Amino acid sequence: MKFFSKISNQTDETSAIDELISSIPDLNQVASLICYCTEEYSTPVVQKQLKEHFPETPFHGCTTCHGIMTESGFHSGPVIGVLVIYDSGINAYGTGISDFKTSVFDSTNSAISMALTSANRQGEVPDLILLHSTPGNEEKIMAAIDQRFGSTVPIIGGSAADNKVSGNWSIFTEKSSSVNGISLTAFFSSQSIYTSLSSGHTPTDYSGVVTKTKDRVMLEIDGRPATTVYDEWTNFHLGNNEDGYIFEKATVYPLGRKVGSSYSFPYFKLSHPIRETENNGIELFTDINENDTIYLMSGCKQQLISRAASIINTSYYNDMELEEKLGAINIFCAGPMLHLKQDMNDVCEQINQALDGLPYICPFTFGEQGRLLGGEHAHGNLMVSSATFYRLKK
Repeated sequence: MKFFSKISNQTDETSAIDELISSIPDLNQVASLICYCTEEYSTPVVQKQLKEHFPETPFHGCTTCHGIMTESGFHSGPVIGVLVIYDSGINAYGTGISDFKTSVFDSTNSAISMALTSANRQGEVPDLILLHSTPGNEEKIMAAIDQRFGSTVPIIGGSAADNKVSGNWSIFTEKSSSVNGISLTAFFSSQSIYTSLSSGHTPTDYSGVVTKTKDRVMLEIDGRPATTVYDEWTNFHLGNNEDGYIFEKATVYPLGRKVGSSYSFPYFKLSHPIRETENNGIELFTDINENDTIYLMSGCKQQLISRAASIINTSYYNDMELEEKLGAINIFCAGPMLHLKQDMNDVCEQINQALDGLPYICPFTFGEQGRLLGGEHAHGNLMVSSATFYRLKK
């Protein structure tokens, strides 16, 4: 099993795909392909172009916020990139995609069935699911996946993103593209995979109980307007926002909900504020429920820079001398990327050290899905999700 990554900054879809394809070795040996692009590209055109070059190969991708990261660096958009997977032996890869025309549960099950049929592994449990959906239904999707398989299937995922949280996001596979739906790849890999989901934030001394919500809008904390409480907690960090858009500024102070503890240390899933609403509420990129206890979280720059490499390093959970890393898929939240900006090359350098310079690809998403320390599946914001492929040394 091996990997190959490549990016292109060509702004014309045909020219960009031609540049990517011309660089890929052993085209007829490709087992699967992952593709990410910024919103400047038409994903239906990208999907059509890739289908012409790979008529029998499963591929899967979605839009990313402002850029892509690979072992060759942080690449600002317009940019399109691919991670090519070569695999031999007993392996299979299958993709599924479904619009949210019916219930989220039915759409998720339809995508799963499509992926398993594509891989010719009906009735089996995948080694990994790569999940990309458009924002809004992630918790329901993950619940449907768990219910379908009746066990905890390793998941790595990221919600499709655009540059300005304006809805210019989309997902695609070799089968079709969608601006409102779910897509996934079922991996039946010849080698082992380690997955992890983590945040680079810690709780502050501020906490409260959510007392009123509407969908993904938090209206009240401890019976008071959510914006008032959040401003007090953050010492008015957001300042005046005429359009209510607080996505980038709120990266420093997300909200956390305690999920569990590891060695007496609590761990959290995070919620990223998007904008302030007219009724003094705060719209989030996750579900929120009344009676949830929330904590104001804080993350220093160094924690945010180092966390992607840190969770890759934990893939050596057995004997370092017996395991050989092969490559990785990393998911990095768009919020911290926008906050770090010029420091993203440091993030890339640390990931390269953790992976020994091996190929990987990393989009910047509006929600991250994966498995937390205690084994729980979670959808959160401002997080890093990673799948590291490795084999035992002979």
